[in-house]
Amino acid sequence: MKKETAFKIIMGIVLSLVIMIGGTMLWPTDRGAIVVAAEPIFGPITNAMFTSFLLTILIVALAFWVGRNLKESPGSFQNIVELMLEFLDGMVNDIAPKKWAATFFPIVVTIFIYLLFTNWFSLFTPMWASFGLICSTEHGIPIENITFMVGSSASIPECEHGGNKAKASTETETKTVKKQVMVVPIFRAPSSDLNLTVALALIAVILTQIFGVWERGLGYFKYFFRFGSFAKQGLLMGFIDFAVGLLEGMSEFTKVISFSFRLFGNIFAGEVILIIISSLVSFLLVVVFLGFEVFVGFIQAFIFFILSLIFFSMATQHHEEEH
Repeated sequence: MKKETAFKIIMGIVLSLVIMIGGTMLWPTDRGAIVVAAEPIFGPITNAMFTSFLLTILIVALAFWVGRNLKESPGSFQNIVELMLEFLDGMVNDIAPKKWAATFFPIVVTIFIYLLFTNWFSLFTPMWASFGLICSTEHGIPIENITFMVGSSASIPECEHGGNKAKASTETETKTVKKQVMVVPIFRAPSSDLNLTVALALIAVILTQIFGVWERGLGYFKYFFRFGSFAKQGLLMGFIDFAVGLLEGMSEFTKVISFSFRLFGNIFAGEVILIIISSLVSFLLVVVFLGFEVFVGFIQAFIFFILSLIFFSMATQHHEEEH
């Protein structure tokens, strides 16, 4: 990679961080509420789902734009894309069986790129957490603290989740009570929603089984149900080998839990840290945490990519074991 390209990448990341932090400082907002579950904003559509739709459209649009503007003398952006794809292609070809490399590549790389966008979207949490819909609640922020609001305070609906609905004063019906509201963000990092991480984990695990059966037929399941060892190795060793096979089968289900909670936990925890830190510490310290979250977002996307690739590859390799 040329020094000029590396320098531009570093400067682009630094500039992006400065813009995000500077925007938060120049346009301060109240600290967003920390909610584990994604919140509905338009009927059954949650804020994480809505953001996922927007990011998917953005990724597809960027892919078409890059594909239609390829040049023999690439610019900085094309250089970055080509370097990333070459690196990922090299890893796929090094790990996957030669027969399956071309099949695995578009799947695992799509997962990586999508997760990279969704993970890094959490960097905008301090800016977007207080931009959204508002509803009445007992324990929130005073409505006077809302910087900009469309419509009148009388038309604010009650919050449907959490059970904290605004109540009238019991002392007197005429007493004026300051209305408390909660902001439901319109945008939320999709990978901070457990629904999305579980869905991606299920896709990875189910595809692993499909590729295994595709390559080895129904003999693929002999790896989990090892009945042949009873006749070849005796009752005791046969039972041990059979138990090991069952444990291997159970591990396929536990992959869903480990995949989903690892990604969800890291990204959601990062969002919580950024929300709290951005309202407590100075500019320079927030930049440090943002830089760390850039690294975490990349690593989590890469871990999901490499583990999916390894599981696909293991399922399509023939085990030379006698069972």
